[in-house]
Amino acid sequence: MKNVIKSLLVLLLITFGCKGKDTVEVIPNYNEIYLPVSKVDSAPKLIDGNEKELSDKITQEIKNLNMEGEVKLDYKLLVDENGNVEKVEVVQSPDKALTDIAVSQFENWKFLPAMKNNKNVKSQYRWYFNTGENKVSMANVNPDDFLSEVDQMPEPIGGNYAIQENVKYPVKAKESGKEGKVFVRAYIDENGNVVGTEVIKSAGSDLDVAAQTAITKTKFKPAIQNGKKVKVQIVVPIAFKLG
Repeated sequence: MKNVIKSLLVLLLITFGCKGKDTVEVIPNYNEIYLPVSKVDSAPKLIDGNEKELSDKITQEIKNLNMEGEVKLDYKLLVDENGNVEKVEVVQSPDKALTDIAVSQFENWKFLPAMKNNKNVKSQYRWYFNTGENKVSMANVNPDDFLSEVDQMPEPIGGNYAIQENVKYPVKAKESGKEGKVFVRAYIDENGNVVGTEVIKSAGSDLDVAAQTAITKTKFKPAIQNGKKVKVQIVVPIAFKLG
């Protein structure tokens, strides 16, 4: 009987002794589970979700929080083989309120899954936001002063190649496999200078800014109306495509 009691006491000590110490959680290597762009044949592509809408909401919340200076956000979306966002890693965010807004959008986004060896695979998609990259001045532009139809439309000096030469694919967009086409309305003065731009169809904030910057750097032959140089507005599409 004494031996039985001793055995029970030993068993209880082992059982409760184990529970008294927290186990250390081993976090998986997500780079092996959710492949980065460098390890897939084709990157995930957003097919249902609005990056500009999210950027606008983030911008408004930054104003609500009275945040000053440059604000940067960086999120890593872990996308499954069906194109759904399973997890979000916060790489950089200065405030939880901004992350809450971002995540509420991410959970409804749908992707064309990444592929490797002709199979859908789990992958990563990076989403960036930077207030310093989203400031395009329209302060001195009154759209009503710029004609939309003229006798002779402006032409980029050097042709369309001159615009393409100014296009710099954002490094982070390239790393995440982001592609798209941005439609930019450019306001060109009577000297052929681009004095203002605005995005009328977005492909995401980073590509939008790259497109606007390229057009702003381009010099145009002035538009002509009734034999005189005039101010004009035109729409320029800029395509970003990898490979």
